[in-house]
Amino acid sequence: MPRINCIGILVTDALSGPLERYPEPRRVSQVVTKSIRFAAGGGAANTGGALARMGMDVGVFSKVGDDPNGAFLQKELKQAGVDTRGVRVAKGESTPFTFVGIHLDGDRTFIHTPGTNLTFCPADLDLEALFATDTLFYHDCWVLPKLDGAPGAQLLAEAQRRGVKTALDECWGLGPRRDLLETMLPHCDYFLPSVDDLLAIYPKWQPERMTDHFLALGVKTVVLKQGKAGCLVAHGKERTTVPVLPAKVVDTTGAGDCWDAGFLAALLHGEEVVAAAKIGHACAAFGIEYVGGSTGIPDYAAVRWRMKLGV
Repeated sequence: MPRINCIGILVTDALSGPLERYPEPRRVSQVVTKSIRFAAGGGAANTGGALARMGMDVGVFSKVGDDPNGAFLQKELKQAGVDTRGVRVAKGESTPFTFVGIHLDGDRTFIHTPGTNLTFCPADLDLEALFATDTLFYHDCWVLPKLDGAPGAQLLAEAQRRGVKTALDECWGLGPRRDLLETMLPHCDYFLPSVDDLLAIYPKWQPERMTDHFLALGVKTVVLKQGKAGCLVAHGKERTTVPVLPAKVVDTTGAGDCWDAGFLAALLHGEEVVAAAKIGHACAAFGIEYVGGSTGIPDYAAVRWRMKLGV
């Protein structure tokens, strides 16, 4: 079984909904929702958990605090089948936490406490364990200030030097920064961003202009995720738009992370990039039909079967 290691953030999510509105001091001081669910969240947890549920050999490299939320995250990931030996536990620090408001249409908004994301740095990594993989996926660019940019670029470059395939995704996080991103892109075999986030740093750029720019920087394959419009796959001179699959939207939390998991799992199963993008859509369709970042993901065969059926 090919191995994939994910480096990124782990977050305890409290998902509550349906949320019609947020409270306003001295006007509407309380709102009521029907349910709340606690789940492992953050890019590394969502993608790592989805990969494990599909039967992949996956390890997560991240940092949590020595508090109940940190223990909860490790327990949840282990139960999903994720190798958590790369998770650093920091004494006296708090584990990242997010309140996720799930709105009536399945969209969501976040109130986030970054915690150990702000201190996670190269010294927290077992580099030999990190590079003992077939694919290294750097998740959550713009959320890890001590890793994003030059340190992350060095990790990706060293992985490629060792013959490891590299992939990168971003997260709005602390705010998109073009300089950090473009420092890392030359060392990426696959770049899997959201076009909505990128518009903050490439305003008014069309998707084709974005893909051409990223390929010129040295990325081998770019896949722009465009929500309901599907994704644009750019590889060499080929450009292919891949539509989404129908799904009953319950919670879109982690949809892009589940897409990443389906795409990367497909590549490790030997699929070419357009077929892998279709499997990414199938995985995302399963993900948004359940509350939580990756709780609804079945095994890889079921994801691939949904892709073939197109439903």
